[in-house]
Amino acid sequence: MIRTVSPFRVAALVAALALACLWTGAAWCADEEQPATATPKDDAVAAPAADPAEKPADAPKRTPQTKRPGKDKPADTAPIYVGAYSVDHEFQLITDECMEILRTKRILFASRSWGLNLGKIMGSKDPKYALTWEPYNSPQISDQDRVLKPDIFDQPKIVHYVFQMAPRRWAYMDDFLRKDPWKFGDKIDAAFQSLYCGPKKEAEQMAAEYFPMLDKLVKDFPNVKFAIWTHPISGDGLDNKGKEKPPESDWNIGGGDYSDAVVRRYYGKLPILDIREIVSTLPDGKPCTFEFNGKTYRKMCPEYHIERGKADLIHANAPEGRERLAKGFILLLAKMFCADKLPPMDTPKPEILQSRK
Repeated sequence: MIRTVSPFRVAALVAALALACLWTGAAWCADEEQPATATPKDDAVAAPAADPAEKPADAPKRTPQTKRPGKDKPADTAPIYVGAYSVDHEFQLITDECMEILRTKRILFASRSWGLNLGKIMGSKDPKYALTWEPYNSPQISDQDRVLKPDIFDQPKIVHYVFQMAPRRWAYMDDFLRKDPWKFGDKIDAAFQSLYCGPKKEAEQMAAEYFPMLDKLVKDFPNVKFAIWTHPISGDGLDNKGKEKPPESDWNIGGGDYSDAVVRRYYGKLPILDIREIVSTLPDGKPCTFEFNGKTYRKMCPEYHIERGKADLIHANAPEGRERLAKGFILLLAKMFCADKLPPMDTPKPEILQSRK
């Protein structure tokens, strides 16, 4: 005698088995005709089985940072530009890991007085930013005395030398990298210099000679990271001798045109430290400017050159000014050597390029 099973009992049994599968995840619950699905890893999406006859497509490249479309750019893919915005909004993003990387580098830096102790200022305020800084301020580098020893880079450090105002002072760097007995081009990780000139004609000569020299250094030493700086600027008003100085100085006019040439030629090609913008912009973003022959130029904000009531119109000697330059210096190195250790940046383009589409 065959007993008939009630449809309601069958439905109840199937429901019970399904519930047991959900609770236990037993292997016998799997449907043999349905391929198993791999557990996604690192947010990857499982792809269907590839057709052997079909050529596989290239895998999409992953970026180390999350990019917000239309806004932030990963720091290791964006043009390296450090201006006032970076000093005021990005310096605090430098990580301890990044600073450790900077301490392993050998860097040659040349300047006049604006570069003095730039690598030490922030380290004196916070050990996190301490760097090995070896200065050569006196005697200064000249045609007769090159000062630096060939084995100076036996250890990681930043070597800073001050050059005399010789006609072709920018060429000392080229000699140090190429010529015996130094040949630092085979020993260092980075090189850059802060240059300044006198009248506009001299600024034009400096650009005409220095830019091609720098381009050739970049080509001939691919293992060295090079950067370029804009020109220093001066303030206006009463100087420390009580004499009235107008804003249209050689530095602000000739040097300003040189800085424009630096930005237009090298933005997106070489790292740029825009010291002109850093000391002519207040923390709220307001620029210090003046008009000359129908063009707007930058001048140094008084907040950065007046110290204890005394005005030094040609140096950013106020504590706020020195700190801004020092932050820019370290941030330049961070973007050059450990951009992949920094979060996404929202660095705006230089002002003179922002109107371009």
